[in-house]
Formats: sequence, structure tokens, C-alpha cells
Amino acid sequence: MKLQIKTLRPEEQATLQLRGLYEQYGYKKYRMGRFEEYSLYAANKRFLPSENVITFTDLDGKLLALKPDVTLGIVKNTKATRESTEKLYYTENVYRESKESHTYREISQMGLECIGTVDLYAVIEVLSLAEHSLSVFGPDFVLVVSHMGLVVGLLESLGVDEDMEKRMLACIRSKNAGELKLVAEEAKLSRIQVETLCQLPTLYGDFPATIKKARKIAINKTMEEAADQLEAVYRSMRAVGLAKKMRLDFSMINDIEYYNGIIFQGYLEGLPRNVLSGGQYDGMMAKMGKDLEAIGFALYISELRRLPGTGPACDVEALVLYDGGADYGKLAAAVKKLVKDGMRVRTERAVPAGLRFERLYRFEDGSLREEQAGSPGRWAGEKEAKGQC
Repeated sequence: MKLQIKTLRPEEQATLQLRGLYEQYGYKKYRMGRFEEYSLYAANKRFLPSENVITFTDLDGKLLALKPDVTLGIVKNTKATRESTEKLYYTENVYRESKESHTYREISQMGLECIGTVDLYAVIEVLSLAEHSLSVFGPDFVLVVSHMGLVVGLLESLGVDEDMEKRMLACIRSKNAGELKLVAEEAKLSRIQVETLCQLPTLYGDFPATIKKARKIAINKTMEEAADQLEAVYRSMRAVGLAKKMRLDFSMINDIEYYNGIIFQGYLEGLPRNVLSGGQYDGMMAKMGKDLEAIGFALYISELRRLPGTGPACDVEALVLYDGGADYGKLAAAVKKLVKDGMRVRTERAVPAGLRFERLYRFEDGSLREEQAGSPGRWAGEKEAKGQC
């Protein structure tokens, strides 16, 4: 029997479809163990969503950790060079602290990484795959894009210290222009610098309109190059029909020590937070001693369980009821025929509580007979054939 993809849970559907998508574009599956030496994460805590990592001592005395991240392991073991780019995708579980419950969670995620030399085409390809990944779950999604060069270039021109820079970044991320103005004035910036800085939190929305506003505050080469790359990406995405779902938001800022170019997040209708996150992270490569460029994204499969109305309507297509005197050989043959017809079949003595099914069958006198919906039950313990979809 062929696997009925539509009957799987959303995260299972996503895994199968996305594996095929990434393979079509030449990405190869990467496999890693559940454990990694803790030293890898201890040396790169700033790249992790939380400093809290589950650790334990192995039998040989090594301090190991349940992996909280996949990208660090891929970067550590990459065989990519400037001349030979490595394209990988993965399906892995990571173990992280939940901000809501303050407990550890096992999170299922998929993702891909392009490591080696990242030119404009590589950026466009990864963004395209990110958008295709979101579209697997339906047409109601948005891909929010930004570029680290715009904010980094502006901060470089201000010449503020690290503490002041962190405060400014926090205000920009929260779109708090009022607080940002107070911080900028405290840093004794000029009136023009304050006005320019305070425009950053307001730069979000329609791609063409927002990039025009961004160009007006581009005061150095770094900022101009960021705007140039964004426009080039948008033109290419529009040429292949993938720009309608893209939005710009320059208040979206990742760690400036690790990310240096395009960054992006994906959102699905019906979910309160992003289900996809990615960007170019040459800075992180350098921190790990790799003279390489890299871009990628992660798709949080676990979040898809929150999607309303995307699971299968029924647990099985067919529920077969039988009694203790049945001819089990004939029963097995009848069930096999239903399975061959593409149905998911559950065989029981009575209707299980809470089971959702499309059709109800009874096996009596050596043959299978389909019941009408809501037919009264005649068997022990069964009052009515409830649970039909």
C-alpha cells in the first residue's frame, strides 16, 4: 500500500515533502548524534537561544550535552571550502529551555545549510526554499526579510560604546522609537543622527516602499550595499513569482557578532510566532575558525502541531467490529482488502472511546457489511456507533 500523506500529522507531512524539495535542489541529508561534547556549546553560548544546556558525564569521563542546536555541529564538521560548497539539510530533535514553562523541551526541527561561498544566487536559492517550505502548509504565510548591513552600518557611523549599542538594538527590536530617542540623546548624538536612528524601528512593510525609505537613511557604503543586495534579491524573487509574500522589517535584528547579511523569518496564519528563522552567518563561521561563508534556516516542526484544522479529520477510514466467534482467517482477508483499497483500518470488538472514523463495518457470518452512520449497536457494551467523521 502506498503511504497516504494526507492522513499523516502536519509535521509528518512536512518532513516527507520538504525532504523531497531539498533533495531536488541538491541538498544532502546530514545526520548527527543526539549527544555532542559540551565544550562546543560552552565556547559558543552566544549563538544558543539559552545558556542552559542539559549535560552529563559519559562513561569515559567526557562531559557531553544533549544537543541544543544543529548548526554548530554542522559547522564544526563541515568539509566545505571556498571552492567546494557544501549543501546539507537535516531533520533533528534539539533540547532547549522553554521560555514559557522554564522546563526543557524536545523540539523537532528541519533545516538546511549552504556553506562555502555564498554569492547572490545562493542567497536567492535559500530564500526561495524557505518560501517553498512555508507554502507546504498553505497559502497564508509571510516571509519577513531584513539585512544586518543597514543597522550595523548605521551603528558604526555613530561610534557609540558596546553598552550603548546594546541598548539601542533592544529599542529597535521592540520598535520603541520613543525610548530609542532618549538613549540616542543620552549618547550625545547630533540631531541628524538621532532622527536617522529613530527611523529604523519604523522601516517595515511593503518591500519596494520600505527599501526606498531605507535608501534615504543610507549614509555609508555598508548601508548602501545592504540596500543594493535587498533590491537584487527582490527583483530575482519577483521574476520567479516568489515576491508577493515577502515583507521588509529592519527592526528584525539578530546577533551582530554572528550575522552579517540577509536575515529572515517565516510566519504561518494561525500561529502566534515564527516557525522559520534563518540568515547569513559568516561571523559565526569566523568565530569557529572557519574562513567560509554560510547561510541557512531552521523550520520548527514542533510548532506545526499548533496549526488549527490541519490534521487528518479521522483517525482511521474504517472501523471493523467483530465478535469472538468470527472466522479469523476470513476476517484477516477482509481487513487486508480494505487496506489494499487505501484505507487505514482498525479492528476491534467494540467502538473505542474517542476514536474518529469514516466508515463502520461489521464482520458477521464470514463477511463484511458496512453500517449506516448512527446505526444502533447490537453488541455487548455498545450503545451506538459514535465517533464517525
